[in-house]
Amino acid sequence: MNSAPLLVLLPLAWLAGCAATGQDRALAERVDAVLAPLVAANEFSGAVVLARHGKVLYQRGFGMANHAAGVEFTTDTPTDGASLAKTFAAAGVAWLTAEGRIDPDAPVTRYLPEFPHPQTTLGQLLAHTNGLPPYYEFFDPHFAPDEVRTTEAMLRVVAREVPAPAFEPGSRFEYSNFGYDLAALAIERVTGQPYETFLNERFFVRLGMATSFARPARLADWQGVRTLGYRWRDSGWQVVDVFDMEAFLGASNLYFSAADLARWGSANAAGTALPKAALPAVPTRGLIDGRPSPINQLSWYCDADDGVRCYYTGSLNAFHSLVYWDRERDEAVALVSNSSLPPWHTITLQRDLVDALAGRPRRTELPPKFERFDKSTRPLVSGTYLVDAIGPLVVHGGPGGVRVRAGAGLEFDAFQVSAQVFYVPGPDWWLAFSAGRPPAVVHLRSMFVDAVGRREAGPAGAPSPE
Repeated sequence: MNSAPLLVLLPLAWLAGCAATGQDRALAERVDAVLAPLVAANEFSGAVVLARHGKVLYQRGFGMANHAAGVEFTTDTPTDGASLAKTFAAAGVAWLTAEGRIDPDAPVTRYLPEFPHPQTTLGQLLAHTNGLPPYYEFFDPHFAPDEVRTTEAMLRVVAREVPAPAFEPGSRFEYSNFGYDLAALAIERVTGQPYETFLNERFFVRLGMATSFARPARLADWQGVRTLGYRWRDSGWQVVDVFDMEAFLGASNLYFSAADLARWGSANAAGTALPKAALPAVPTRGLIDGRPSPINQLSWYCDADDGVRCYYTGSLNAFHSLVYWDRERDEAVALVSNSSLPPWHTITLQRDLVDALAGRPRRTELPPKFERFDKSTRPLVSGTYLVDAIGPLVVHGGPGGVRVRAGAGLEFDAFQVSAQVFYVPGPDWWLAFSAGRPPAVVHLRSMFVDAVGRREAGPAGAPSPE
């Protein structure tokens, strides 16, 4: 199908299953204009909810949650929230800390005695500075393909294998999913409750998040129609599914609707996500090797240390989600998608939605032609770039990956998510390069930064990763 007839059908598809009455008409027209080209290009299906003072000003679903079953996407459609689960694990630890039942500065072994590294603290698990195997591939040889993986089972593997920390805990940043799974297991051990029960009682029921839940480990046990992930290829939607046999919680595997994520964002904007006694006056960013972490202790990215404007995202295969909140304006933005939205369009869409709700002008741009790289050409990105509002950005590229460091700050891994775009999960940066190979220009975009830098002459000053 070409884009011309699809555009004719868009208004009806947008309204399917969604309450459009009572919305702010000017805001709706602006948001619709942002999303129309993405829907027409088969790049976006999902849902968006915008709220102020806890009142929904815009809510719409787009496209299909499950094509084979004919289920349309609405704002109440639960979808894989990926890493947004981390904000709940961090909030749970903060709540139990206020109750005196958890001490983030205590060793992990206080709560998980079988944990093999007594020098590592619970707070270092949450701060992504623990040195554990950061990704689940480490566990693949230890489980049969049809064997359910629980956090306790993975912890037994770590206790048996005793992998040495990749670095001294607290000395560097490395994004860690397993660290958050262990934090959720610590919550279970302290409370004597299954983690999902804890979340239901403390957060989901209290905040009216009626469509939020932990997925079953075996996808075959799913009750009802499951939201699937897709990508548009060869004039059709191809399924890009999540992984089966996953029973670990904390870092992922929670399902949320856009409506529920808006409730979570609104609660954080209003300061009611946690009881007052459990809500830090200013959620701090922990120090890693003497430098501030880009993520605060409640697992939010914020534009300043005052914790007024914050957000977090989740991405897994075709799924992407966002919760943004502004405590000063008491606003919240929630986005969920199941359509493999292109990387650069992802961050642009997020910023456009936040700007629309805040009434700021849309930032128009003519995207440059980004250079393409593969494993063999990644070393060409190496260099030092002088970036507006950032300063010197040192990039080291090699066949084994890419690492970046801004000034004298922390160094982060950058993952190539398309031929043209790299994602840096530490500070939540999206990078692309232009003007030749080796490139003369780097483009850096995040929720709060939109900058361009030019390459300095001379070497980057450190070896490339192998």
